[in-house]
Amino acid sequence: MAEFPSKVSTRTSSPAQGAGASVSALRPDLGFVRSSLGALMLLQLLMIFNVGATVLYITAFITCSAAVELTSLKGTRPYNQRAAASFFACLVMIAYGVSAFFSFQAWRGVGSNAATSQMAGGYA
Repeated sequence: MAEFPSKVSTRTSSPAQGAGASVSALRPDLGFVRSSLGALMLLQLLMIFNVGATVLYITAFITCSAAVELTSLKGTRPYNQRAAASFFACLVMIAYGVSAFFSFQAWRGVGSNAATSQMAGGYA
């Protein structure tokens, strides 16, 4: 323990005069985003967003459909509003579900399961 302080360097650099939080420090790393790992990370975030939105719109569709009063007459304003909201929630739910499916397919890759990659490698 006696030689520990001699191994530690405590030199610090002083910031430039008048330099606070620079804008360049807040700029995203575009090189990482353009890399294959960065693209896969963004694709996975989009997939998670689409799945979450699908679940939320499923609950919106069920809630709007269940909220239509049984005693309301077809063609009245409250009935039409609930029916339109349910229809829109159903359409958006299907769109997000399809988008999540295609995001998952792109994330997984075409034919990238263990069996096909082993067969393509000449192990058969």
